[in-house]
Amino acid sequence: MHRFRIDAIPDPQSLPRIAGFFAQRAMIPSAMRMRMLRRQMRVEVTVDGLDAVQAAIIAAKLGEMFAVIEVELVAPENIRHSGDGRNLSLAA
Repeated sequence: MHRFRIDAIPDPQSLPRIAGFFAQRAMIPSAMRMRMLRRQMRVEVTVDGLDAVQAAIIAAKLGEMFAVIEVELVAPENIRHSGDGRNLSLAA
């Protein structure tokens, strides 16, 4: 499981563009969350079944998208889980 932390410009089309990126590749994220920060939109997308190379390529391609300011790839070992398998948060 990999999590992509994507900062984008606060535009109504940013979220659909990011979701569409995964849809165009026939990928269904296991989780997607968006929140507004002071000057940008933060979208966190969790995708199961990727190896490290695939995840790095996806992160690089996301970073090339219009509206995307920055992409951070969170490695699987840095994602904490609850006992029932749900994602809780990023490990510090």
